[in-house]
Amino acid sequence: MRKAVLMLAASVYVLLAAFPVRAYESDIPDAAAEPVTDAGVDEKKIYNDGYGVYLGVDDLSKLKKLSKNNDIIVIEGQSFTKKQIKKLKEDGRKVYGYLDAGSLETYRPYYKKFKHLRLDPYENWPDEYWVDVSDVSWQDYIGRKIAGKLADKGVDGFFIDNCDVYSVYNEKNRFYKGLVSIMKKLRKFDKDIIINGGDVFVKRLIKEKNTDLIDAINQETVFSRIVDYDDDVFAAQKAKEKWYYKDYIKKVKKKGLKVFLLEYTTDNAVKKKIDSYCKKNGFRYYISGRVSLDGKVLY
Repeated sequence: MRKAVLMLAASVYVLLAAFPVRAYESDIPDAAAEPVTDAGVDEKKIYNDGYGVYLGVDDLSKLKKLSKNNDIIVIEGQSFTKKQIKKLKEDGRKVYGYLDAGSLETYRPYYKKFKHLRLDPYENWPDEYWVDVSDVSWQDYIGRKIAGKLADKGVDGFFIDNCDVYSVYNEKNRFYKGLVSIMKKLRKFDKDIIINGGDVFVKRLIKEKNTDLIDAINQETVFSRIVDYDDDVFAAQKAKEKWYYKDYIKKVKKKGLKVFLLEYTTDNAVKKKIDSYCKKNGFRYYISGRVSLDGKVLY
């Protein structure tokens, strides 16, 4: 996610190829993408439930208008001032600042400083590269300096992206320790921490009893998937991937972590399923009609 967002669909297939889904494959019905129907669904009623992710919005007046019915929002905190964030909070919103722990974007002012730590280009995001999170200078810069600036602006918590770097590269121990180091630094600010994606990393936190380092997860594309990033083409999530995510979310919930869903769809029937699932389980969700997370909804 970043200027606009989350990549999950790009990395999920890498994860699924090497991790839990294959292990459970024989237990899952072999089904194609779900059939979709719009019959009998009140679209506007289930658009969102008070949670909003607006990483593609950098204008305060627009953001206030878009989030007028939200009590929790995620923003690109580096694009807003302390005064602007205060105005957002005055209306009763809890504000989370986006923080990219596992990749490096070319438009960040610190890009040149850490260019030497770049790994492979981030698929579907031409202005982004995976980054070597085992580097101590990177850990300190993200976990102290950038997080410190966001904390000084008054954000209520951090929305941490791209911990999937842990599962993409064969550097499991080094990258795990690097991400854990960043989380420990973030904890010192006494702010909520939401991990976006990063399911394989979070499962290791659970295994090693380190879930006290985070407060919640935000899982993308449980019920939906991105078919075309440039033209905002979406489809219902495939059965095996959806089963995998639901199973993962059960484990997360069991450990007492909060759960948020971020979905990309304009299909009414898919929206209804998201709404029903989240209400049943006590989760929060946001449905976007655009990959850019600019608040625009395409019906």
